[in-house]
Amino acid sequence: MMKIAPNDGIAIVLANRHYLYGLLQHTFGNEPSSPLFDAVTSDHTRDALGLWLNEDESDLSDYLSLLAEVKAALAKDREKTLDRLKGEYTALFIGPDKLPAPPWESVYRSEERIIFQESTLKVRRAYLEYEFLPANYPHEADDHLAMELDFMAHLSKMTLERFEEEEYAEVSRLLSSQKEFLEEHLLAWITDFSREIQNSRTHYFYPRLAVLTEQILQVDKAVIQEVMASLGI
Repeated sequence: MMKIAPNDGIAIVLANRHYLYGLLQHTFGNEPSSPLFDAVTSDHTRDALGLWLNEDESDLSDYLSLLAEVKAALAKDREKTLDRLKGEYTALFIGPDKLPAPPWESVYRSEERIIFQESTLKVRRAYLEYEFLPANYPHEADDHLAMELDFMAHLSKMTLERFEEEEYAEVSRLLSSQKEFLEEHLLAWITDFSREIQNSRTHYFYPRLAVLTEQILQVDKAVIQEVMASLGI
């Protein structure tokens, strides 16, 4: 993980958080498309990951190789590559067959492994505290992975804006809320999700993205703590 230097360094870190959460939300929440995967494989994304992940402590080189592989495949045959990505996305997140790793928190937080459980209501209450309406609402359960990532993207954007306005008390409140949401929700199930999605019959992109997402979330918890310490909050 990077070392944070006030204050321009903090602004860069906060902007990077917003970018990565937004990218992950769109990637898990939307069917593959040319604009989406142009963003996923862009230099901006490579730079963002390079800033976020320490190569000695993560599989950064593997993820960068994956992005390069997909980018080259898109350049060679865009239609075929997008069809492959769409097929994998459908099999993993839509159906009609049983999903190898359902993308809802409540599945991993209840013995029955069903959605719309108490954890779903807790997620909804977290959204309501910030009057947040996630993408795809109300067509998807509140605790879908993409929705939880969308919430973090929303709060990270607010954090950057309040930081630029030097409203540090609000920055502190927002960072505390994000740390709490990570601990009580995303980090409480992302490891199980990441492990189970490896049982998929296809391992082209999304199973590896799940592992990357787990690492990004783990790093973000430490980043939040370091930013708060740097600001003395």
